[in-house]
Amino acid sequence: MHIPVLLHESIDALAIKPDGTYVDGTLGGGGHASEIAKRLSPSGVFIGLDTDSVAIERVKQLFQEFPCRTILLHENFRNIASALAEQNIDRVDGVLLDLGWSSYQIADANRGLSFMIDGPLDMRLDTVGNELTAGEMINEWGEETLADLFYIYGDEKLSRKIARLIVEHRVRTPFVTTTQLADFIKLHIAKGRHTKIHPATRVFQALRITVNDEYGAINGFLDTILQSMKSGGRIAIISFHSGEDRIIKHRFKEWADQGLGTILTKKPIVPSDTELSQNIRARSAKLRIFQTL
Repeated sequence: MHIPVLLHESIDALAIKPDGTYVDGTLGGGGHASEIAKRLSPSGVFIGLDTDSVAIERVKQLFQEFPCRTILLHENFRNIASALAEQNIDRVDGVLLDLGWSSYQIADANRGLSFMIDGPLDMRLDTVGNELTAGEMINEWGEETLADLFYIYGDEKLSRKIARLIVEHRVRTPFVTTTQLADFIKLHIAKGRHTKIHPATRVFQALRITVNDEYGAINGFLDTILQSMKSGGRIAIISFHSGEDRIIKHRFKEWADQGLGTILTKKPIVPSDTELSQNIRARSAKLRIFQTL
C-alpha cells in the first residue's frame, strides 16, 4: 500500500482555499492529491500531472467523490507552464511536488526500480517518451561516464571501483536484471563497508535519476513555475536526497534574494518519529515551501 510522505505537513503548506486552483505535479499513488481535492469546493480546480500513465489510470476513481473540477494529465511536471496554458489556466494558488517514487512503482517488477525485486534493468517512468534504460547505461556506457554518474547523482564514494568492476564483468556477462546488478555490487564492495543501506542503493539512485532526467525535470519546473503562480501562491516540494534538496534550496534562495517571494521553511520540514515508525521510506524526506510575492 502506498503511504504518502509528510502528508499533513505538505497539505498545510499549501494553505488551501476551497475555491482555489491547485496542482499536484506528481500524482503517484494519489495520496496527496486526494487530500488536496477533498478540501476544494465545486468552484475549486484540481490539476494532477504524472509522467507515468499507469499512475493516472490508477487514481482516476479517487476523484469521482470530490465536487471540484478535476483535470488529470499525462505530463511531466517540468512542462507545467505549457500544460496549464493548454487547459486555459493562467495562474494557480499552489503546487505540490513529491519527488519520491510511489510504492506501486517500486513494487512493479517490470519497471526494474528496486534492487529488492527481480526485474529488467529498465527504470523508466515513461516508456513512451523515453528509450534510454538502465540496462543500456550499465552495458554500453563508458567506465568514466558511469563513475561520474555514480558519484554525482548517487554520492557513491566507491564510484570508480564499482564502474571499473562493472565494465570488466559485462565483457563476459552483460547485466540483465536488477538483482544480478545488485548482487554483483554487494559481493564486491560490501566487505568492510559499515552502513545500514544496501551497497547498491546509491548506484540504483544514480541510474534512476539519469534514466528519467530527474534533475533536468526539477530545473525545468523551477525555471517556469513562477509565471504560473498567483500572488501569495505556494510551492511545496518534497525531496529525498541531497542533490534534489540542494537544487530546490538554492533556487528558493535566489527567488527570495530577487524579491520574488518568501521562503517559509528556514530549515526543511522532516518526518516525525511517529511517521518514521509507520513508513521507513520517509526517512530521507525533506519539505521546503516558498510563497510568491
